[in-house]
Amino acid sequence: MKKTRGIVMKTSKKATILYTESGDYLEIKTPKTTPALGQVIEIELPVHKPLSHRLLRFGSIAAILLLALTLSVYNIVSVPNTAVAAVVMDMDTSLELLIDRDAKVLDVIDATQGSGNTPSNLQLQGMDIYAAVDLIIDKANNQGVFNQGNNLILTSIIPMDNQPVDVIDQSKLRDSIERHMLEKNISANMMVSKTDENTQKTAQSLGMSVNHYQIYKRILEKGLIVTADGSNSKDALHMLTEANTTLVSLFPKESMSVSPQSGMHEEMSNSMNNPMTGESTPTKNSSESGSSQSFPNKAEESTSSGYTMPGSQHKSGGSSESMPIPMQNNSGSSDGSGEHQMMR
Repeated sequence: MKKTRGIVMKTSKKATILYTESGDYLEIKTPKTTPALGQVIEIELPVHKPLSHRLLRFGSIAAILLLALTLSVYNIVSVPNTAVAAVVMDMDTSLELLIDRDAKVLDVIDATQGSGNTPSNLQLQGMDIYAAVDLIIDKANNQGVFNQGNNLILTSIIPMDNQPVDVIDQSKLRDSIERHMLEKNISANMMVSKTDENTQKTAQSLGMSVNHYQIYKRILEKGLIVTADGSNSKDALHMLTEANTTLVSLFPKESMSVSPQSGMHEEMSNSMNNPMTGESTPTKNSSESGSSQSFPNKAEESTSSGYTMPGSQHKSGGSSESMPIPMQNNSGSSDGSGEHQMMR
C-alpha cells in the first residue's frame, strides 16, 4: 500500500482532515489515538477502485439494455411492413399480393402485361387477404370474366424468405373462395395450392405465372405432351384441353369444381322428379306404365293415346300376363270381343 504524510488540520471522533505532502486535503477516518492539531502523521492511503471501471461496467449494462429496447421497438414497427408471404391469383389477369405477418395486403403487383382488366383501382392495401381475394373475384365477375364456360381461378400461397410462420391458412382460403363463388353464383374450376420461391423463379424464367407453371409441370409428370406459351388463363385452359385432362384430375387435393348452388338444386330436383312423375317413361316403356294397377288414370291415358292403334294393344295384351285393359270400364266392346276371339 502507498503511504503519505500530512498535517492534521481538523479532527473529530469520526473524521480527520490532513494536508498532505502533495498539497491535497485528505479526509480519513480518525485513528484510535486521536491526533493533535498540527501534528504530522503518516498514514496508508486507501485503495480506491478507479471510477472509470465502474462507469464502464454500468455503461456496458446500459448499452445492452438500450440495444435490446431499440431492437424490440424496431421489430414492432417494421415487421408488419415486411412481406412474409405472397398470394398469386390467375383469372383473366395475374396478380401477386404481398402479405405481412398479420395476413394483410401490403402491395399488389400486376404480372399481366398489356391487360386492361387489372383491378388496379381496388384499394387492397391494408385489407385482410381473404376479403381482398373476394374483392378481386367480384371485380372479375362484374367485368364478365365468368360469363363463358371453363373458367379457372388459380391461387398459390408462397412463403417468402423461408418464413417458418404460416400466416395464410390454405384450407381457410380455399373454403372462403368456394363459399364466395356460391354466394355470387359463379361457376369455375378453382385451385388453392402452396409452393415456394424457387418454383416461382423457375416459372418466371419461362415467362409463366407460378400457377400455370404448376399445371404445365404436372402435365409433364403425367407423361402428357403439351406446349406452353404466354401467361394468361386461356393458355392454361389450352394446356388442359390439349392434354385431355382436367384441373381436378391433376390436383385432386388442391382443386375443386364449383357450380352455383341454385344450379345444383335444379339438377337434384330434376333427377328426383323425373322418376316420380313418369313423364318420360310412358313414351319409352309403355308396357311398364300399363302394367301398373295402382295408377288407373295413367292406364286410361295410355289406352286413349293408343286408341288409334288397336292392333298394337292386342299384341301387347297377348304378350303380357297381367293386362290393364280388362280393369278399365271404358274400354270398347270390340276390345272385349277381340279378347274372347283370341282366347278361343
